[in-house]
Amino acid sequence: MSITVPYTVILQSVVTGSVSTMLMEASPNTPAAQARANTVAPKGTHVVALVKGTHPVIPGVPTRL
Repeated sequence: MSITVPYTVILQSVVTGSVSTMLMEASPNTPAAQARANTVAPKGTHVVALVKGTHPVIPGVPTRL
């Protein structure tokens, strides 16, 4: 059985510089979660921050679930 925890991933567009967020489930192991975030980040974005837990999203910011 694999244990996962929620993470809020903050992304930045490489074209426009705009910031967005997405939620993901990943291992509680931080390096493994970082690797997963980089893998699942949409093309054209890079991971700015990875925060353990679900956090409120700034209104007006695009999100992905």
